[in-house]
Amino acid sequence: MPKRMRKFTAQEWFYLGCLLVGAALGIVGVSIVATRQRVPDHSAALLEAPGVVPWYALTKVTFVLRDGKGALQFGESVKSLDGKQVNLRGYITPLQMGSDQGHFILSPKPPSCAFCAPAGPDEMVEVFAKTPVHYSLEPVTVHGQFSVLEHEQSGLFYRMADAAPTGKL
Repeated sequence: MPKRMRKFTAQEWFYLGCLLVGAALGIVGVSIVATRQRVPDHSAALLEAPGVVPWYALTKVTFVLRDGKGALQFGESVKSLDGKQVNLRGYITPLQMGSDQGHFILSPKPPSCAFCAPAGPDEMVEVFAKTPVHYSLEPVTVHGQFSVLEHEQSGLFYRMADAAPTGKL
């Protein structure tokens, strides 16, 4: 004997209709968000200046396996900066109290949270300043000796020592 199909009540039809409308609206919302042009959270143009190392140059690093162990492999453009005096322009993430910073993180992204890293390790430079840098929400330009940290246990890839603010773009 064939099974008899159960009839839906008016309340069940209503809930099924709500579920279908919600799913359709979700699909429309996702398609709108997915096709929307991304707006950067900061203006890259504020960080570009003659004589300043561009942040995209520091992203030329990959993680490779050497003798069964993980290692960093830096691009030639990054390696060429090791030990040189360079200018970097970015946003300060303070690592100490006060408005004048002697030790901070410089990155191409402004900090959004006091407890969060502003970027990935390839976009952060630990800075030790010989002349304190005044904290600002605007980008700052510093000059100092750049180091590539191939075997650093802190997880940072770059460091700048004896840094000082340049006072110019």
